[in-house]
Order: sequence, then C-alpha cells, then structure tokens
Amino acid sequence: MLCKVEILPALEARYQMPLTPLVGGAEARTFAGDGLVFKVYPPQTTEPGGIYAARLEALNMTKAGLAEWVVEAYTLNQHGILVTRRYPGTNFTPTRFSQAALNELARFFVHLHSIAEPGVVSRSRLQNRLNQFGGTLHDLPQAQQLVGWLWQHIDEVAGTPQAFCHRDPHAGNILLKHPEAQGVPEALVVDWVRAQPDDPARDLAILTTGTLVLLGEEKATAALQSIVQSYPEPTLLWRRLRFWVPLTYLHDMHWFRTKEPAGFEAAVADKMPKALRFYQDFNPELA
Repeated sequence: MLCKVEILPALEARYQMPLTPLVGGAEARTFAGDGLVFKVYPPQTTEPGGIYAARLEALNMTKAGLAEWVVEAYTLNQHGILVTRRYPGTNFTPTRFSQAALNELARFFVHLHSIAEPGVVSRSRLQNRLNQFGGTLHDLPQAQQLVGWLWQHIDEVAGTPQAFCHRDPHAGNILLKHPEAQGVPEALVVDWVRAQPDDPARDLAILTTGTLVLLGEEKATAALQSIVQSYPEPTLLWRRLRFWVPLTYLHDMHWFRTKEPAGFEAAVADKMPKALRFYQDFNPELA
C-alpha cells in the first residue's frame, strides 16, 4: 500500500470530517472530504515522496497558475500531505466534453506553455527513446517501420526551446465541470507532481493519445488542431506533433510490454493502427 491505514484516521481527526477514498495515481493515495481533496504521499524512499512530493506538486500548481486551488502542504506521520480545494467535476468522458471545455483546455495549455524553461529538447534523448522503443518492440514489423519513419523527423524536434509542461494530461487527470457548478473553469488539469520542462508538443501529444482520442480519431484530430491554432506559432508546433503523437503510442506499447504484459496484445491492437494512421494521414499544414 502507498500509505499506512493509520493516516486516514489521523487526517479525519485533524479536519473533523469523514474522508472517502478517490482513485489514486501511482505516487499517492487520494481522499475527499467536505470541499477538500487530500493527496497522501508515502515517506520518501528511492523515489520523490513524502513532503518533498507534496511541496513539489503545490509549487508546480502555483507555477501553472492554479494557486487558488492549493490549501496547504505539510508532513503528517512522515507522510507528505497536499490539501487542495475540491473541483466540482468528474473525469473526462466523451459525452460530457463540450466546446467550452475544449476552449478552456486550449486557453490553459497556451498559458502553461508560455512559461519558458531553460534548455532545448535534446537530440540524444529523442534518439535514445527511438532506440529503446525499437528494441522493446523488435518483433513487431509495423513498430519497426514507424520507428524508421520517426527517425526522419528528429531534426524537426531537436533543439526546440523547452516550456513548462504537465507531462501527463491523460483522461484521468482532466476534470470536466458539473453543469450546475458556478465560478470555476470548464475543465481543470490535475496531478502536477511530474511537471517539468519539455516540448509543448509532447504535452499535446499525450493529451491527444490519452484523452482526446476517446472522442474518436477524427474528432480528436480536429480538437487537437483547434488547440494548436491558439498558439503563437501554430504551424511549427503542429509539425512536431507528426513525431510526438506516434512516439507516444509507441511509448504506451513499450509500457505495456515492460510493466503490464497481460495487456500488451490488446494495447498493440488498439494503438498501433492509430499511430500509423496519424502519421500516414498527417498534413503538415494546419487545416
């Protein structure tokens, strides 16, 4: 378990309210109370954890312009506790996604990616990823073909100035507002512990493969184009997505083979055709 059972009674006693578990991520367990969310990071071991992770996430949220959602971060029984306001919404689903939510995601990511960071996207990092995925997926001819195609586009991505990126905007981290809620954005991006400098196109690729694709591939591409058109240099950003979207699908297949092999075959059946279609149908000029 990621946190000891005793932490829940301690939190309930501190805040004088019952807490119910929410779906947690890999790094922490999450509980909800009266208008608040409690993210509990276990004591730090080899990975960032404990108070370091709680404070890091609070700082990243503040940097991203989400300071109003942060209540406090502190240590309790050697665990790091991040307390935030509870957003009146639920995880992304296609039926609840609206034009207003799309507009809010575009506005938010444009703002996020306007925060410049030191350095540029490393050529060696891109090469290492292609070599890694090519090795993991060595027995899949279509994956090998796709890796070969992506090698041709490294020059389009390497050297890109980095910006502040969320780096994990999959559907579980995108919340959509309840229709009756007032005074809050139509969508909210949560789980900020992994935020780092990166290529904004990588953030949008993960948003596409992990969230927008649930709308269907055609609608996902249209939504992605709509978001990209909000950026100051949309064409350059769009062209880098020819590399990043297929690479993200390759990453997902690599992850299943190395972490959840029981789901690998299904992941390949789902993701490989989408990766190939995105690359092969890609128009470098924005519609």
